[in-house]
Amino acid sequence: MSTIMTAYSTALSLKVTSGAASSPSKAGTAATAKDGAGTAASTGSGSSVMVTLSMQAQQTMISAQTGSAQATSQTQGTAAKPSGAGAAFQRYFPTRDGAPATALADAVANPGQESSSAGKTLDQVGADARERMDAVYKAMEASGQPFDYNSTEGRDWNSLMGSLDRRSLYAVSSNTGGQFTKQEQDIARTLMAQQQGLATGLYHGPTSQMGSYTDPYNGDVGAKYKAAVSFLDKVSGDEKSSVAWAGSRAAAQVSYQWRMIGNNEPAEDLSSDNPLVNLIVSAMDTVRTGGASRGMSGNPIHSADDLKKERWFKGFESQLDGAMKQAKEMYRATSAATTAAAG
Repeated sequence: MSTIMTAYSTALSLKVTSGAASSPSKAGTAATAKDGAGTAASTGSGSSVMVTLSMQAQQTMISAQTGSAQATSQTQGTAAKPSGAGAAFQRYFPTRDGAPATALADAVANPGQESSSAGKTLDQVGADARERMDAVYKAMEASGQPFDYNSTEGRDWNSLMGSLDRRSLYAVSSNTGGQFTKQEQDIARTLMAQQQGLATGLYHGPTSQMGSYTDPYNGDVGAKYKAAVSFLDKVSGDEKSSVAWAGSRAAAQVSYQWRMIGNNEPAEDLSSDNPLVNLIVSAMDTVRTGGASRGMSGNPIHSADDLKKERWFKGFESQLDGAMKQAKEMYRATSAATTAAAG
């Protein structure tokens, strides 16, 4: 069972407030990056930190939320349901001026919804995101309070990217056009992970709002994995053509299957028609059949190089380029048709 519980490789990140009680941030490592002005900023020096969690840490969080901590949170505040309107999630994306980060919140309920990216090619989406973010940086500078990477509860993060829908966030996270800083890419990835976490019963957001969140799956870990698959299947074709998405999608599917096998329960078929997902699923399955020697590192998968570093992916490298090409071709036509229809 311990091996099964390490399989959910979504590379989720979490923003927490320094000094808050009982935070899962202990399981991760704080990141250091550069802000939009090029100034080094360490997440450990301010009132808000960003933590990237390993697969093991993610499972610790899930397990904790099925226990007394989750029971406590269910008795506080207003329940947030993934099937509800995006407004139900706005409290988890606080901004500097209090304006709702509508696009960020809407993607929790509907990650495929397009607003900022509607009718645009991915390159155009990237250019639009760059323009929107630069306007926010400029406005913050003019106010006398430049963008603060360490802002309380990540308020400046949410203000910076609050108008970006999920597809626009993906353009930033993947550095479309080579125009986004490492810090901006990391922030976008964190916000995307936060959206997925909130949608799948794994709380990600300000610690001050944790008590208002209710796990809609009542601690059912298998249901969380199914929800992760469903969430990921709704994102844009651009995101689905990436290694990062395929790794998360495969891990959610494998984790669900292994969870059901471990509990001797019938499992639904959550197979994907994405060839890259299927290749990664096959490789991940060797962990169950190959023992500890093929165990998972817990490192996030963002690229083909990340995949190749994993012991469980050994022997599958020769198939990777072909699967990646097929995945890109699979979604290129879909994205082109959607863009043409919107235009």
